[in-house]
Amino acid sequence: MESKRKGILFASGLVFLSFAFFKFLPAGPWLDASFSRGISGLLGLALIYLSWYQHVFGVFGVVPSVERWKNPKSSWKTVVGVGCGFIGLSWISGKTSIKETLPEPSGMLLLLIGLLVTYTGLYAYLVTDGPLREES
Repeated sequence: MESKRKGILFASGLVFLSFAFFKFLPAGPWLDASFSRGISGLLGLALIYLSWYQHVFGVFGVVPSVERWKNPKSSWKTVVGVGCGFIGLSWISGKTSIKETLPEPSGMLLLLIGLLVTYTGLYAYLVTDGPLREES
């Protein structure tokens, strides 16, 4: 059941995300079709995230707390690196010629994802190796 739900979430997330790249959605509030495309893209990203979370942690959830990590003392570096990669992608999507093919808010969304992932990794460092760790 869980793998079926994970597959359905991922497939529907890809479908909704793909709607953000085409201009056939109806105009939403303020008679602007880009609003509908943006909502569709956000919904797609959320569904893909839920699928990824279930794949990585084995449970259906939203918040990747440090207690769920297998080895936070070493994997926080990878998480921070992935977050910095998303921040770099946000810069690329806004400052290069690729911005004509991507939806307008894609740079802002990639930056948001990058900052959240980076902050999660830095928090994992602080509570495992940094000054916020509990002395035992």
